[in-house]
Amino acid sequence: MVKELVMEVTSTLPDSATFDDIIEAIYMKLKIEEGIQDSQFNQGLSTFQLLEEIKSW
Repeated sequence: MVKELVMEVTSTLPDSATFDDIIEAIYMKLKIEEGIQDSQFNQGLSTFQLLEEIKSW
């Protein structure tokens, strides 16, 4: 799983990508997949809940 993820992400980056670029791209991919999975199991926040959370920032 991890190896495939790294290969998928790095194949989309330019040859000039830095190590930091790679780490950031992997992190973003993981967070997107996490969000998709949460939404499939209705574990996300409603719009109202999100707005209330933002107010507390």
